[in-house]
Amino acid sequence: MAVLLLIKWLVITAVILAVPFGIWWTIDRSRRPALAVPAPPVMAAPIVTPAIRPARPTAPRATPAAPLPRRPLRTLRPREEPATAPVPVPRQDRRPEPSRRPEPPRQAGPRVLDPDREVVVTREEDHQDVLARHHRPGAAPRPLTVELWSSSVTRGKYRGDYAVEVRLDGERVGELTALMSARYRHLVDVVGPVRCRGVVTHGDRGYQVDLKLPDVV
Repeated sequence: MAVLLLIKWLVITAVILAVPFGIWWTIDRSRRPALAVPAPPVMAAPIVTPAIRPARPTAPRATPAAPLPRRPLRTLRPREEPATAPVPVPRQDRRPEPSRRPEPPRQAGPRVLDPDREVVVTREEDHQDVLARHHRPGAAPRPLTVELWSSSVTRGKYRGDYAVEVRLDGERVGELTALMSARYRHLVDVVGPVRCRGVVTHGDRGYQVDLKLPDVV
Protein backbone atom coordinates (compact mmCIF):
# COMPACT_ATOMS: atom_id res chain seq x y z
CA MET A 1 0.00 0.00 0.00
CA ALA A 2 2.82 2.39 0.79
CA VAL A 3 4.43 1.53 -2.55
CA LEU A 4 1.32 2.52 -4.46
CA LEU A 5 1.14 5.83 -2.65
CA LEU A 6 4.81 6.47 -3.42
CA ILE A 7 4.32 5.70 -7.12
CA LYS A 8 1.25 7.96 -7.22
CA TRP A 9 3.16 10.78 -5.59
CA LEU A 10 6.03 10.42 -8.05
CA VAL A 11 3.67 10.46 -11.05
CA ILE A 12 1.95 13.59 -9.79
CA THR A 13 5.28 15.28 -9.11
CA ALA A 14 6.57 14.34 -12.59
CA VAL A 15 3.46 15.76 -14.22
CA ILE A 16 3.73 18.99 -12.23
CA LEU A 17 7.39 19.42 -13.20
CA ALA A 18 6.86 18.37 -16.83
CA VAL A 19 4.30 21.10 -17.57
CA PRO A 20 6.51 24.16 -16.86
CA PHE A 21 9.51 22.41 -18.46
CA GLY A 22 7.55 21.83 -21.64
CA ILE A 23 6.42 25.44 -21.77
CA TRP A 24 9.98 26.70 -21.24
CA TRP A 25 11.34 24.36 -23.93
CA THR A 26 8.71 25.58 -26.46
CA ILE A 27 9.50 29.24 -25.81
CA ASP A 28 13.27 28.65 -25.95
CA ARG A 29 12.99 26.83 -29.25
CA SER A 30 10.99 29.64 -30.84
CA ARG A 31 13.74 32.13 -29.85
CA ARG A 32 16.56 30.17 -31.55
CA PRO A 33 17.83 31.81 -34.80
CA ALA A 34 16.81 30.09 -37.96
CA LEU A 35 19.42 28.30 -39.97
CA ALA A 36 21.18 30.51 -42.46
CA VAL A 37 19.79 29.98 -45.93
CA PRO A 38 22.44 30.34 -48.64
CA ALA A 39 21.85 33.45 -50.75
CA PRO A 40 21.40 33.00 -54.50
CA PRO A 41 24.53 33.64 -56.53
CA VAL A 42 24.89 37.14 -57.87
CA MET A 43 25.18 37.19 -61.64
CA ALA A 44 27.38 39.78 -63.24
CA ALA A 45 25.54 42.34 -65.37
CA PRO A 46 26.33 42.16 -69.08
CA ILE A 47 28.55 44.91 -70.45
CA VAL A 48 26.56 47.13 -72.82
CA THR A 49 28.56 48.94 -75.43
CA PRO A 50 27.07 52.40 -76.21
CA ALA A 51 25.95 52.81 -79.80
CA ILE A 52 27.71 55.47 -81.78
CA ARG A 53 25.19 57.89 -83.36
CA PRO A 54 26.06 59.34 -86.77
CA ALA A 55 26.81 63.05 -86.77
CA ARG A 56 23.94 65.30 -87.92
CA PRO A 57 24.59 67.41 -91.00
CA THR A 58 24.93 71.07 -90.02
CA ALA A 59 22.75 73.49 -91.96
CA PRO A 60 24.43 76.59 -93.39
CA ARG A 61 23.94 79.69 -91.29
CA ALA A 62 21.59 82.31 -92.73
CA THR A 63 23.10 85.64 -93.52
CA PRO A 64 21.38 88.36 -91.42
CA ALA A 65 19.42 90.88 -93.48
CA ALA A 66 20.48 94.46 -93.58
CA PRO A 67 18.70 96.62 -90.96
CA LEU A 68 15.95 98.89 -92.26
CA PRO A 69 16.50 102.65 -91.95
CA ARG A 70 14.72 104.10 -88.94
CA ARG A 71 12.23 106.93 -89.40
CA PRO A 72 12.74 110.02 -87.31
CA LEU A 73 10.35 110.19 -84.39
CA ARG A 74 7.77 112.98 -84.45
CA THR A 75 7.40 115.06 -81.37
CA LEU A 76 3.80 115.21 -80.19
CA ARG A 77 2.56 118.56 -79.04
CA PRO A 78 0.46 118.64 -75.89
CA ARG A 79 -3.22 119.01 -76.59
CA GLU A 80 -4.53 122.40 -75.68
CA GLU A 81 -7.59 122.12 -73.45
CA PRO A 82 -10.24 124.84 -73.57
CA ALA A 83 -10.02 127.34 -70.82
CA THR A 84 -12.60 126.75 -68.12
CA ALA A 85 -13.81 129.11 -65.51
CA PRO A 86 -12.40 128.45 -62.05
CA VAL A 87 -14.74 126.43 -59.86
CA PRO A 88 -15.56 128.36 -56.70
CA VAL A 89 -14.53 126.51 -53.61
CA PRO A 90 -17.09 126.83 -50.82
CA ARG A 91 -15.78 128.42 -47.69
CA GLN A 92 -15.51 126.17 -44.68
CA ASP A 93 -16.66 128.86 -42.27
CA ARG A 94 -20.05 129.22 -43.86
CA ARG A 95 -22.87 127.81 -41.81
CA PRO A 96 -25.30 125.48 -43.55
CA GLU A 97 -28.60 127.08 -44.30
CA PRO A 98 -31.42 125.72 -42.15
CA SER A 99 -33.76 123.44 -44.01
CA ARG A 100 -37.03 125.14 -44.69
CA ARG A 101 -40.13 123.18 -43.97
CA PRO A 102 -42.75 123.24 -46.68
CA GLU A 103 -45.57 125.54 -45.77
CA PRO A 104 -48.91 123.80 -45.33
CA PRO A 105 -51.40 124.53 -48.07
CA ARG A 106 -53.67 127.38 -47.20
CA GLN A 107 -57.22 126.36 -46.76
CA ALA A 108 -59.90 128.35 -48.43
CA GLY A 109 -61.90 130.59 -46.12
CA PRO A 110 -65.53 130.00 -45.24
CA ARG A 111 -68.03 130.42 -48.02
CA VAL A 112 -69.55 133.88 -48.48
CA LEU A 113 -73.32 133.66 -48.90
CA ASP A 114 -75.19 135.54 -51.59
CA PRO A 115 -76.57 138.92 -50.35
CA ASP A 116 -80.20 138.55 -51.49
CA ARG A 117 -82.14 139.91 -48.50
CA GLU A 118 -81.58 141.77 -45.23
CA VAL A 119 -81.84 139.91 -41.93
CA VAL A 120 -81.96 141.57 -38.51
CA VAL A 121 -79.54 140.52 -35.74
CA THR A 122 -80.65 140.43 -32.08
CA ARG A 123 -78.77 140.66 -28.76
CA GLU A 124 -76.39 143.39 -30.04
CA GLU A 125 -76.97 145.25 -26.74
CA ASP A 126 -74.89 142.59 -24.99
CA HIS A 127 -71.87 143.26 -27.22
CA GLN A 128 -71.71 147.06 -27.61
CA ASP A 129 -68.06 147.14 -26.53
CA VAL A 130 -67.06 144.85 -29.39
CA LEU A 131 -69.06 146.81 -32.00
CA ALA A 132 -67.59 150.11 -30.73
CA ARG A 133 -64.16 148.98 -31.96
CA HIS A 134 -65.52 148.71 -35.53
CA HIS A 135 -67.75 151.85 -35.73
CA ARG A 136 -68.22 155.26 -34.16
CA PRO A 137 -71.34 157.29 -33.52
CA GLY A 138 -72.36 159.75 -36.24
CA ALA A 139 -70.34 157.94 -38.95
CA ALA A 140 -71.83 156.47 -42.09
CA PRO A 141 -72.88 152.81 -42.01
CA ARG A 142 -69.82 150.62 -42.29
CA PRO A 143 -69.93 147.47 -44.46
CA LEU A 144 -68.19 144.41 -43.09
CA THR A 145 -68.03 140.61 -43.31
CA VAL A 146 -69.16 138.41 -40.42
CA GLU A 147 -69.21 134.69 -39.73
CA LEU A 148 -72.17 132.48 -38.84
CA TRP A 149 -71.69 129.67 -36.31
CA SER A 150 -73.95 127.07 -34.74
CA SER A 151 -74.86 128.04 -31.17
CA SER A 152 -77.83 128.33 -28.80
CA VAL A 153 -80.13 131.08 -27.53
CA THR A 154 -78.44 132.87 -24.62
CA ARG A 155 -81.54 134.19 -22.76
CA GLY A 156 -85.26 134.70 -23.03
CA LYS A 157 -88.13 132.29 -23.62
CA TYR A 158 -86.19 130.18 -26.10
CA ARG A 159 -83.01 129.98 -24.02
CA GLY A 160 -81.02 126.84 -24.82
CA ASP A 161 -82.67 126.28 -28.22
CA TYR A 162 -80.68 126.24 -31.43
CA ALA A 163 -79.53 129.62 -32.74
CA VAL A 164 -77.13 130.93 -35.37
CA GLU A 165 -74.42 133.01 -33.74
CA VAL A 166 -72.93 136.06 -35.45
CA ARG A 167 -69.18 136.66 -34.95
CA LEU A 168 -67.05 139.62 -36.00
CA ASP A 169 -63.30 138.95 -36.08
CA GLY A 170 -63.89 135.85 -33.93
CA GLU A 171 -65.94 137.69 -31.27
CA ARG A 172 -69.65 137.27 -30.70
CA VAL A 173 -71.76 140.34 -31.61
CA GLY A 174 -75.27 138.83 -31.63
CA GLU A 175 -77.46 136.03 -32.93
CA LEU A 176 -80.33 135.47 -35.36
CA THR A 177 -83.90 135.13 -34.22
CA ALA A 178 -85.37 131.69 -33.67
CA LEU A 179 -87.23 131.85 -37.02
CA MET A 180 -84.16 132.97 -39.00
CA SER A 181 -81.91 130.46 -37.19
CA ALA A 182 -84.21 127.60 -38.20
CA ARG A 183 -84.29 128.88 -41.80
CA TYR A 184 -80.48 129.12 -42.24
CA ARG A 185 -79.52 126.21 -39.99
CA HIS A 186 -78.93 123.78 -42.86
CA LEU A 187 -76.37 126.14 -44.41
CA VAL A 188 -74.36 126.47 -41.22
CA ASP A 189 -74.57 122.80 -40.17
CA VAL A 190 -73.84 121.27 -43.58
CA VAL A 191 -71.27 123.69 -44.99
CA GLY A 192 -69.77 124.68 -41.65
CA PRO A 193 -69.00 128.23 -40.54
CA VAL A 194 -70.06 130.51 -43.41
CA ARG A 195 -69.48 134.18 -44.10
CA CYS A 196 -71.92 136.82 -45.17
CA ARG A 197 -72.05 140.54 -45.86
CA GLY A 198 -73.32 142.96 -43.27
CA VAL A 199 -73.38 146.58 -42.13
CA VAL A 200 -72.89 148.29 -38.74
CA THR A 201 -74.90 151.39 -37.86
CA HIS A 202 -75.38 153.54 -34.74
CA GLY A 203 -78.71 155.02 -33.59
CA ASP A 204 -80.94 155.53 -30.57
CA ARG A 205 -80.60 151.86 -29.58
CA GLY A 206 -76.82 151.94 -29.89
CA TYR A 207 -74.89 149.85 -32.38
CA GLN A 208 -76.95 147.66 -34.68
CA VAL A 209 -75.95 144.94 -37.14
CA ASP A 210 -77.89 144.03 -40.28
CA LEU A 211 -76.95 141.07 -42.45
CA LYS A 212 -77.46 140.21 -46.10
CA LEU A 213 -78.29 136.53 -46.57
CA PRO A 214 -79.56 134.44 -49.47
CA ASP A 215 -83.29 134.11 -49.95
CA VAL A 216 -84.10 130.58 -48.83
CA VAL A 217 -87.41 128.95 -47.96
